[in-house]
Amino acid sequence: MKHSQWLRLKADADRIVAALRADGFQCRKHTHRLSWHFRKGTVSYTLAWLPAPVGEWSLLPNDGTPERSQLLSQIHSILEHRGCGRSVETHPGTSLQDFPNKGVQLGCAEGDRIWNQQNYPWTLVRLLPNAQHYTVARFYSRAEAENHKRFLARWMPAAEFEIMFDGSVTADN
Repeated sequence: MKHSQWLRLKADADRIVAALRADGFQCRKHTHRLSWHFRKGTVSYTLAWLPAPVGEWSLLPNDGTPERSQLLSQIHSILEHRGCGRSVETHPGTSLQDFPNKGVQLGCAEGDRIWNQQNYPWTLVRLLPNAQHYTVARFYSRAEAENHKRFLARWMPAAEFEIMFDGSVTADN
């Protein structure tokens, strides 16, 4: 990552932190990385920048609670209000009509994160208790997935991650 990009991302995160502090959240930055811990009462989340090839903000843990949805929409509106919206990225042979809106993604407007899932068959999955899991990211090659898994293991040593090949997306071609 270029230093100028790191400075831009840090400025975006500082805007988010300032707005959330005004709403009563306790915010603490993790050292040596683009990651912040937010807490308000019993609600506790971590906002982190996921490196390439994902290249977007992530709010962890990825649970389906209403508090997370509210915080996610609040962060999204802060980024949009400050003019931090991202442009649409399309791959050759795809159009906006090919992809339905699938929830709010940080760092881009709803439905703007356009990518052809068939080009990314390698899936990085976080294993959760009670035989649950969630998809962290999708990758074009296994080497990229391994690199990202190594990065996450460094900063989240207690978490378990697995890399899987999703044959269903390549079989649909």
